[in-house]
Amino acid sequence: MDGDTVEADFVTEDFSPDAFPPSGSSMVPQRGTLDESILKTLKRDIRDINARLRQVVYPHFFKGLPADSQSQSQETNASIHCDMWAPLTFVILYAISVSPSHAKTLFSSLFVTQWFILLVMALHLRLTKPYDKTSLISYISVSGYCLFPQVVNAVISRLLLPLILKAAHSSPWCVRVLVLLRMLLLGICLLWSVASISAVTKSSNFIEIYPLALCFFGIGWLTVIL
Repeated sequence: MDGDTVEADFVTEDFSPDAFPPSGSSMVPQRGTLDESILKTLKRDIRDINARLRQVVYPHFFKGLPADSQSQSQETNASIHCDMWAPLTFVILYAISVSPSHAKTLFSSLFVTQWFILLVMALHLRLTKPYDKTSLISYISVSGYCLFPQVVNAVISRLLLPLILKAAHSSPWCVRVLVLLRMLLLGICLLWSVASISAVTKSSNFIEIYPLALCFFGIGWLTVIL
């Protein structure tokens, strides 16, 4: 072997038909991320997360079922979701929003608690669907994506609403309005999370949905009482 030969950088082991260009095409195979800028990598990751959120969490179920049953099956297939970056981001955002700036211990407790709840939800889905080929990691990823409405709840309830009410001058009725708005957001985001995880995991009966709803309720209730 010639000593001046330079080996190619990392090439992804993607053996799908999309990874190989047709004969006579000028396209090159998919390569790794070593030769691209950090900004380009971040933009691609954000687009991927947004695409998965659109499949899992965004309220597409209000628009009605698509005409093509195959597209419906692809959009709600839990086995294709194995990304853990978005769940990690949502857990960190939730813990930062709910815990005060000076409570470092509360942040770490919330961080660990969220991952424990996601694991419990994934184990529940795995046990109630023994014939599905979806892995435990995929269920953790899907549960983490369905945590997004709770992050929205935490950001609005803990950060935006207090600022708005403070600007409206503090008075006795402000506290009552704040609690009522937090309870209203809790209900809306709870229904959002439960509807999302029920749709993507095809959970329809009480035994499958109730423990998931209970876990999301506990997460949302922390936003109200802390």
